[in-house]
Amino acid sequence: MKIVSPEDLPPVDEKRVIDRVLAGEADAYAHFVRAYQRNVYGMALRMLRDTAEAECVAQESFVRAYRRLAEFRGDSSFETWVTRIAVNACRDRLKRKRLVLYFHQRPAAPGGDDPIERVLQSREIKSILRKALDDLSPRQRVVFALKHFEERSIREIADLLGLDEGSVKSHLFRAAQKVRSRLDGFRRSR
Repeated sequence: MKIVSPEDLPPVDEKRVIDRVLAGEADAYAHFVRAYQRNVYGMALRMLRDTAEAECVAQESFVRAYRRLAEFRGDSSFETWVTRIAVNACRDRLKRKRLVLYFHQRPAAPGGDDPIERVLQSREIKSILRKALDDLSPRQRVVFALKHFEERSIREIADLLGLDEGSVKSHLFRAAQKVRSRLDGFRRSR
């Protein structure tokens, strides 16, 4: 199946699609898979750092959403709902397997543009960040990943996790403090 982005699709009244699926037209559900599979898979991949795990989570999330479609209240968009299902599945996997998230920002090498020095520093910083992310609680890790990897807003994160915005800000603040303190030690050693 070809992956398309939501922007490539014509606008659709998703409430009508849901009604069609609930009325027995199961093929209509393909609209949601086509529209949101890339985003759900991408989010899962950034959280789990494993393509096979991310594929499983994405697939399971759409299956769960299909099975529970009658429970969808429409308080949020379908995309938010299926993403919330995927986030919860990722959190469960992270708890079970203690997977590590990787932070993919490569710093500029201080004192030059030596590619070898840049790679060595990048590896060292990634190692420090992995350890810092390991120290985060599963909820802090999810909030941090959604904010910094997914670039989601506080409101979106709150909707996805079923939290109030104040709780999201609190988890994000604590996570950032822990990550920052690890990086401060790295900077001082330079």
